[in-house]
Amino acid sequence: MMAEISRPSLPSPASLGTDGVLPAKRPRLADSVTAASAGGGEWAEVISQLQPAIVALKVTTVRSFEEDPASTSQGTGFVVDQVRGLILTNRHITGVGPVRATATFDRHEELEIEVLYRDPVHDFGFFRYDPARLRLTRCAEIPLDPQGLRVGAEVRVIGNDAGEKLQILSGTIARIDRNVPEFNTIYNDENTFYAGAGAGTSGGSSGSPVLSKEGRAIALNAAGQEGAASAFFLPLDRVQYALGFLRTGLPVPRGTCLAAFLFKPFDELMRVGLHAGHELEVLTAVPDATGLLIVDSVLCEQEVLKAGDILLRLEDKVCTSFVELEQVLDSKVGGDARVRICRGGEEIDCEVQVRVLHDLIPRSFVELGLDTLHAIGYHAARRAHLPLDAGMYLAKVGYVFDSLGCGRSSLITYVGKVHTPTAEALVKALADIPHRQYFQVSWYELADFRRDRTMKTGFAKMSRAWFPLRLWRCRGGAMDGTPERWEAQDIAVPPPSPPVPAALAAPGGFQGGDPLVRRLSASLVTIRFRTDRRFCTEASPNGFSEGAGVLVDAERGLVLTDRHAVPQSLGDVEVTIAGAATVDAEVLFVHPLHNLAIIRCDPEAYRELRRAKVPLRAASLAKGARANLRPGEDVHFVGYDNQGNVFSNRVTVAACYLPSGRDEFPLWDVPRFRERNMDIVVLADTPEDALGGVLCDSSGTVRALFAAFDMQDSDRHESTEAYGIAANLFGPLVERVRQQPDVPLEVCSLDAELTAIDVATLAKGAHGQLPKAWLKAVGQRCGRLGQVARALRVHRLMPIGVSEGRLRSGDVLLSVGDQPITCCLDLEAALATWQAVGGASSASGTKRRPIRRPA
Repeated sequence: MMAEISRPSLPSPASLGTDGVLPAKRPRLADSVTAASAGGGEWAEVISQLQPAIVALKVTTVRSFEEDPASTSQGTGFVVDQVRGLILTNRHITGVGPVRATATFDRHEELEIEVLYRDPVHDFGFFRYDPARLRLTRCAEIPLDPQGLRVGAEVRVIGNDAGEKLQILSGTIARIDRNVPEFNTIYNDENTFYAGAGAGTSGGSSGSPVLSKEGRAIALNAAGQEGAASAFFLPLDRVQYALGFLRTGLPVPRGTCLAAFLFKPFDELMRVGLHAGHELEVLTAVPDATGLLIVDSVLCEQEVLKAGDILLRLEDKVCTSFVELEQVLDSKVGGDARVRICRGGEEIDCEVQVRVLHDLIPRSFVELGLDTLHAIGYHAARRAHLPLDAGMYLAKVGYVFDSLGCGRSSLITYVGKVHTPTAEALVKALADIPHRQYFQVSWYELADFRRDRTMKTGFAKMSRAWFPLRLWRCRGGAMDGTPERWEAQDIAVPPPSPPVPAALAAPGGFQGGDPLVRRLSASLVTIRFRTDRRFCTEASPNGFSEGAGVLVDAERGLVLTDRHAVPQSLGDVEVTIAGAATVDAEVLFVHPLHNLAIIRCDPEAYRELRRAKVPLRAASLAKGARANLRPGEDVHFVGYDNQGNVFSNRVTVAACYLPSGRDEFPLWDVPRFRERNMDIVVLADTPEDALGGVLCDSSGTVRALFAAFDMQDSDRHESTEAYGIAANLFGPLVERVRQQPDVPLEVCSLDAELTAIDVATLAKGAHGQLPKAWLKAVGQRCGRLGQVARALRVHRLMPIGVSEGRLRSGDVLLSVGDQPITCCLDLEAALATWQAVGGASSASGTKRRPIRRPA
């Protein structure tokens, strides 16, 4: 939980001096910090002087970049130049993509800050703020002292440890020659020592200054070890080097030889080829040396150095530290550096090219919906051992590339036959692909790349209806010494292409197998629904669902399905018909109360299917008494399994009832559709692995839709169960759509949720007041279904609904519009009749009262 931050009020006129100027601000310790807790009077004086220079940072990463998701994080920074407003912190705090950030100063003043510089390799960066906007906080800065980092030095780490503003942790520098901490992440520091101490820092203290008793920063807190008190500090040699250029407004030169080095002691190097003469030569030049640098890894573009090479000399001088290595590389940017290495006991003199390190870090990205892609970059290329021009890194999977089936951190290498090494190349490849057009993509899954390096190929579906194809470029920053700014360029939308379906199979239909499968294969379809995650109103959080449906109008391409397959109208719907072709569809009707939806295939694409003689046949829906199912009845399930295969199975109806009490469909934590007021059909032997389908008789007449119901259990886990929906419920809706396809469907409702109650239980409390005619009707219907006599009772009322003030929880529903109510189907029929005779015009109930409460 973030601590509450209050903004101080402006000073009163009485607090101003005689000249109207605020008096000088006195140094003070942080709230609840005493001289004793700071570690003595000398530390208290140091902290009081430097406290105004330490700030709490809140950074919002507005776009996913590399492995950083779009999120908000906290950290610490400290002012290193109070005149220019420069704040030093960690690179993993500044982020590597576009960010919005604020700094909270000592007197709770909150200022917006902007990224000035991110180091391409080391874990440090700079923010900039406007010093003139500080009103209450005393101006202060912390000087840098890289040479003060020594073993045994007593230090204080002052920052926002665990998110708490201004915490003070003590420690003693234990070592200053530790190799970089290794993390299982894309980014990892390299070519530097780290210092170690038992300071016990945690989240929020990243970017804190490591202070000496002289009041100087000797290191930068960068990381800690979970489950231990170990803290890792970044030395400030390259920080001071970069700060010198930023103070003059110049870009910071940074060079690389495309190789990462580690420091190893002489004894360990002897085992990989170092000679005793080499050790003597080094000790003669550097008497206190204990080892040398060895190549740990190289990028694919490095053809001179190899892993295991020992660095003997650099520019004809013995090189034993990372500081010397980077000084040479940064001074040789764009040129060559002379090196002498020992490879397997053999000395080799060579020259290595020094490249501009900033050019190897992504500074642009492509945005298409929620998809974010940028160049693979130095760190991902090094970790995966791929060329720097291998492809585009998928930092966030969005609407378009999610249809491909690839995961986050995939590497998109080709779009069609076009290689995509840069953002500009990717935009060029995508620019001419029209809306709803499928295109081929080749990619690597970097998350599993060490085990599986196979290039994968699939098809993604372009979407331009909701968002443009956009290219973002970063200006300023490391390239010219000015604050970073991100500029967007929208790519023009190409003209749409005609929706011509591509046949996936010969349009002959199924020729063998089960007769019911052959008969209904031309009526059954599979449905795929997708929507942008930002627009999920009724859909699952991932915005994706699949299901089955049945063709109910072969002339217009109308398909009946459930709300699991089509949960809402806002989305992209595809229908695969007869296993032969896939066409786009639109949502025509989503039932507001029941698990039903009707979609319509794209008219032009559907006409093309009919011209191609694809077998299309509207299913025959049962009517009258056959439109209902009874317990013990044997029917046939015909539908799809989860692999898309059509199969049939003889099943038995176990029960038809309204889920009530502990069996009712549970409420969702978030507003989502939940089935109510409907008798479901439960099978005694539900087919396993069924995606969806229909329940029919031996002639193929559909008697129920076998639908998927989404629900949430008590542990908030989502699940899906399959039940039947009798044809007498959806049959009238389908008939209305067929007869009046251009008239929107209207559904009448009491705005009340009903539950079932045994009549025997009800009669105990009614004391003979229940109408005998109604009791007889209930008994006859339940007897036909083989059920105990049950009635409908009001369970919940919708606020501000039509029944509010008229019905109460616990009321028993006897009749609607003078029609006796014995089950949910009777209620549906009564409301439909009431609507047909004009009751819809008085839905509030003022003209016609459709409900009768027992006396």
